[in-house]
Amino acid sequence: MKEAVHKVIFLPSQRTVTAKRGEILLDVLRRESQPISAVCGGRGNCGKCKALVAEGSEAFPLTLTEARLLTRDEIAAGYRLSCQFKVMTDVRVKTEDPAVDSAVSKPPLPKALMREISPLVRLEEFSLSRPDIHDQASDYSRLISALVTEKPRIDRLNLLRRLPHIIREIDYRGRAVMYGSEVIDILPFSDERGIFGVAIDIGTTTLAVYLADLKSGEILAVRSAPNPQSSYGQDVISRIDYTIKRAEGIDELRIAVLKTLNKLIDDLCKESEVSKERIYDTSIVGNTTMIHILLGISPERIASSPFIPVFTGGKVFESRELDLEESIPNSKIYIMPGISAYVGSDITAGILSSGFIEDSGNVLLVDIGTNGEMALKKGDRIFACSTAAGPAFEGGNISQGTIARPGAVDHVWLNGEGIGFSTVNGSNASGICGSGLIDAIAVMIGAGILTESGRIKGEYFELEGPAGIVRINKRDIREVQLAKAAIRAGVSILMDRAGIETRDIDRILLAGAFGNYIDPENALRIGMLPNVPVERVSPVGNAAGLGAVLAVLDSGIRERAENLSNIIYYVELSGRKDFNEIFVDNLALREG
Repeated sequence: MKEAVHKVIFLPSQRTVTAKRGEILLDVLRRESQPISAVCGGRGNCGKCKALVAEGSEAFPLTLTEARLLTRDEIAAGYRLSCQFKVMTDVRVKTEDPAVDSAVSKPPLPKALMREISPLVRLEEFSLSRPDIHDQASDYSRLISALVTEKPRIDRLNLLRRLPHIIREIDYRGRAVMYGSEVIDILPFSDERGIFGVAIDIGTTTLAVYLADLKSGEILAVRSAPNPQSSYGQDVISRIDYTIKRAEGIDELRIAVLKTLNKLIDDLCKESEVSKERIYDTSIVGNTTMIHILLGISPERIASSPFIPVFTGGKVFESRELDLEESIPNSKIYIMPGISAYVGSDITAGILSSGFIEDSGNVLLVDIGTNGEMALKKGDRIFACSTAAGPAFEGGNISQGTIARPGAVDHVWLNGEGIGFSTVNGSNASGICGSGLIDAIAVMIGAGILTESGRIKGEYFELEGPAGIVRINKRDIREVQLAKAAIRAGVSILMDRAGIETRDIDRILLAGAFGNYIDPENALRIGMLPNVPVERVSPVGNAAGLGAVLAVLDSGIRERAENLSNIIYYVELSGRKDFNEIFVDNLALREG
């Protein structure tokens, strides 16, 4: 008997796909790259994978899980949990979009880099003698001998195949596109269209892609989008678990990211009027699990002791090896080296771009995210660790939590008129993101609504204003305590390992988009960071992404990255018998 299939129509685009009868809606959304948040990985715990089923909902009764996690208003409006809902008839579906692809501001390049641009990719002019009966040198040797680069070569078979046609079409005079000593393309001498590079930061929550001019060193455009792997779980452990339990799990996760990266790069090229064929160098940074999945390498052994990755060193690939030839067909791809299973190349990149090394004092770099990666420099020694902060500051496990999208409460304050708040883009309040959550906790303490131990007056705290109403309940506060205690415990252990105290810290750098938006005073007030004077705390934006940009604009950065990854001392927190004690000591919401 032929298996029954039904139509799934996505709103508002009206794009139509098919699903097997009884197929879980979340699986359909994942397969079709529809934006959806599933913090718990589809286990029915978080209630974040809400979808509006405008037609066909009645064919599958509401489950007990949905009745527990959805509000009465949501149920009445037609919302279902996509991890629970089964497609039993034709359906029309509108998902809760975690965020939209966005063009973001172009970060300034570090001053040191602005003085000198030395990309690995460059153009070298050449003029060849014409062959004749008295000069029967091969086309290859004729080109190689004409180049001034030391020991030049051609490794790309497709270029070697095209070589005889190219050199005659350009009348034996042109420009070789050099990747170090390798010729990777040949252009006409009159071609002035430029050469370009792409830098990619694969975050657990967000993807960021930069387009740079390799001649001028200018960042032409930047785009970001939610990491589509979030529909498989908010943290790396959930995603590793998915790859273990599903035979095609790695491919599903890898393809999800590749589709988004291809689109972002295509959008950048259109925005900047750059031909994708003129992109010759790409650098990629990310945590170790994200890099493994991108390459189709099993991250299974990262998840359990002794936490062994397949590799952490720098690698160079062709775009076709990563299935990125659709958007960067002529590009080499450089994977920046990481440090360990849980301290990846994103931290390496952040260290290189943030001024961390150049600062003469004791410097702490903290990337406040799900993985809680951090590094501490004392003199010429660098210590690094990662702590499982969880997804609270990125909207996970918070009743009305969300990433920083339009409508998210991003700042909360207390003044003479009472408690006020703002939302991203000034939109109606639809939830609260990490920066707003930290502000809210600090404000609640200041207003006497919340004790340092985390006890709240009443069942919940309500933010009410013209933009709407958002509530923070007891469980939300506990999640914040757990996340901030994990981060603070990691910092404490690094300080202990380096032999310094709070007063010895000269500078704290907050990395990542989240670190850029939090109020340092409030982060200090709730005890997330060591209690230094607030002027010592500086946001450095997406330091990982900027480090990836440096890798395409300055060839020396790659050597520094390799050297750096070899000298950083990784501190394994699970090996510390006192970790739990330190963690518990930092649960209190107070400066320290």
